[in-house]
Formats: sequence, C-alpha cells, structure tokens
Amino acid sequence: MLRDAIQHALDAGRTPPQLLERIQRRWWTHGYARALAEGELSSPVGVAVGLVRPSMDCPDPMCEDGTTLHLNDACPKCAERRADHRHQRLMPAQRQGHPQPQWWECNGQDCQASGKGPQPEDGLCQHCRNRAEQTKIQHATAGLIAKAETAQKAEQLRQAARWERMLNDAHAEHTERSRSARDQAEAEQHAADQAEEIRRLREQLRREHPELAAYAQQQTS
Repeated sequence: MLRDAIQHALDAGRTPPQLLERIQRRWWTHGYARALAEGELSSPVGVAVGLVRPSMDCPDPMCEDGTTLHLNDACPKCAERRADHRHQRLMPAQRQGHPQPQWWECNGQDCQASGKGPQPEDGLCQHCRNRAEQTKIQHATAGLIAKAETAQKAEQLRQAARWERMLNDAHAEHTERSRSARDQAEAEQHAADQAEEIRRLREQLRREHPELAAYAQQQTS
C-alpha cells in the first residue's frame, strides 16, 4: 500500500527531492507532528500514505498542496476552492444564528496551511510556530556562543598578561643577579690588580734602592 502510493507519486511527475519536501511539509501542516506528540497517531501506515500520495483536492497535476510547481506561485484553483469552502461553512451558521467553528489561514510567510477553530493569537500554524521557535533558539544560541567566545578571548588576554608579567619579573631578577655577580667579579679583579701593583712597586723599589732594602732588613732583625 505504501509502496504503491510512493510509486504513484513518482509516476505523477514528482522527483524524489520534491516528494521528500512534500512529506516534510505535510508532517507539520497537517498536524501529524502534534498528533504524535500527544499520542493520537493511531494509524502510522495511513499517515505515511497521506504524506506521500498526490493531492486529491486540485485537478491541476502541477499543483503541490496549493503551489503551482512550474510557476512557484499560489494555485488559483486552490485559492478559489478555499474561498468557496469558507463561504459554504459560514452560510449555515449565518442562517441558523449559531456561531460555527471558522477556518483560518496561517499568517506565516509562504505558508498555505489553514486551521479550523479559534485562530491562534500569533496567527501561525504549528509548523510556522515551531520554525519561529527554532529561529529564536538559534539566535539565543548564537548570542551565548558569542558571549562565550568573548569571555574566552578575555581570559586568554588575562592569561597572556600574567605570563608576560612573570617573564618580565624573571628577566629583571636574572638581570639583577647578573649585575651583582659582575660587580663582585669586578671588585675582586680590582683588588687583585691593586695587590699586583703593590707587589710590582716593592720589587722595583728593591732594585732601584737596595740600601733601603738592607735598612728595612736591619729594622726587622
């Protein structure tokens, strides 16, 4: 049964992508998604057949649930049929003086869905409402991601600043230690040079004035 419905839909001039788009559109606009969520989907096979089979409401073979495929525009025959349908439903209520459930059309962009009963406050069918909610969720998620990325970048900058301070402090400490070691080495070298100079002067004095050396020796004996 389902296989025959799929084959019939393909034989009617629909491509597999067009058939898939039909199934996805009818799943929302015909209320099957809501029925499944509420546990009211009693005949899965019947629903599957209804999702794939060609529309029986319009004689135009190029009409796809109210849209003419080759023109990508609203089907005039379906628009006229819906207007007649609404008129026929309103006339009994007007004659009897009792309010009857009215049909309303979705206000969503490029949406041909309709419903019976009180019109929702937002004027949207379940499919358009779910799509609007998904858009809100996507925008909210994008905002959260942007905030998270900003916070992450700020944390990376703070971490980089901490590392830079640590490196600067380490460099300054190393420079100070190097300066202290260099100063100590220079002081020791200076002391050694002075001692060497004193020794050299004493040797020179002994060579040039041996009498002073003899005198110094007598004084120490």
